[in-house]
Amino acid sequence: MKKINYLILFVFTVFILLAGTSNASIVVLNGLSHENQVQAGETYRGTIEIQNTGSNGKQVQIYIRDYWFSYSGENRHDPGGTLKRSNARWITFDPELLTLDSSQVATINYEVKIPQNDTLRGTYWSVLMVEGVTSPDVDNINQGVQINTAIRYAVQIVSNVGTNAKSDLQFLGLELAKQEDQNVLNVAVGNVGECILRPEMSLELFDDLGNSAGIIKADRRKTFPGTSVLSTLVLEGIKPGNYSGVLIADCGEDRLFGSNLSIEIE
Repeated sequence: MKKINYLILFVFTVFILLAGTSNASIVVLNGLSHENQVQAGETYRGTIEIQNTGSNGKQVQIYIRDYWFSYSGENRHDPGGTLKRSNARWITFDPELLTLDSSQVATINYEVKIPQNDTLRGTYWSVLMVEGVTSPDVDNINQGVQINTAIRYAVQIVSNVGTNAKSDLQFLGLELAKQEDQNVLNVAVGNVGECILRPEMSLELFDDLGNSAGIIKADRRKTFPGTSVLSTLVLEGIKPGNYSGVLIADCGEDRLFGSNLSIEIE
């Protein structure tokens, strides 16, 4: 019984401290992805607009990172310039630190200078991190529990260089699974080309007689070169049985990637 009481006291204390930090929030007003089509040697500029929607003043820091992710759920924000296709070294921005009063809107200016290099082609990217700075609450520091929350946004700065980049998508794996008592097919694909792709996954299933049992689609997922994503196809209305299928990843502009499969639905 004593352990339960201690747990209740701990949760109550955490709630009070978190409630005290909830009155200052930073939001990005003009999108979390800024994408441009450019040529080698060009320079372009953009802005990120942010606002403090909280009731108190808030300090914000801005810094640059590379961004990588995998269909497994792993993602990394490495130092800028780590990835082969990072454009972090091409980017300058201002300011790096600012303070916003309640309801105040501010602008972060950035410039991307593409090197004059004819070997550059395809997609290069990084992210500008916009993070609210949370100062320690010295008034509560002696209470034994101190939890601070920080709001952080990763704004993608994407540079598509040239128009002759190679597009290539690889099917990495298929998994038939259950999701909320519904049969689903998880499809992992990796971008092994040179440019950003947004595959829309579709699957047409055929029964033993060759009749179409239905066409299932999943939403588009964005994937950068060297990254991978997982698309989930909900097999709603598909009866138990053995099926053959044609799986298509439609990346637009006549860029289609396909695979044949056989599945058994129980």
